[in-house]
Amino acid sequence: GWAVFYFTLFISWNGGQTVGKAIMAIKVVQLNNTPLTLWQAFGRQGGYSAGFATGLLGFIQIYWDPNRQAIQDKVADTLVLKI
Repeated sequence: GWAVFYFTLFISWNGGQTVGKAIMAIKVVQLNNTPLTLWQAFGRQGGYSAGFATGLLGFIQIYWDPNRQAIQDKVADTLVLKI
């Protein structure tokens, strides 16, 4: 519960970054390179459940996906960018 709350709020209110993403110099944006809304950030967190439910295939798919999107990015129409 607290993790969904933390990730949803930080990603939507902090320009697509959590503390860890800021340290790694990456951020999450919509496909049109605009910041996520609160609802989109919440939906992206739901995608993490799908990643675990697929036996981690939802996360590993970044290696063969042309846009390097994991399942949570596909669910929310987002990308993770280096900044």
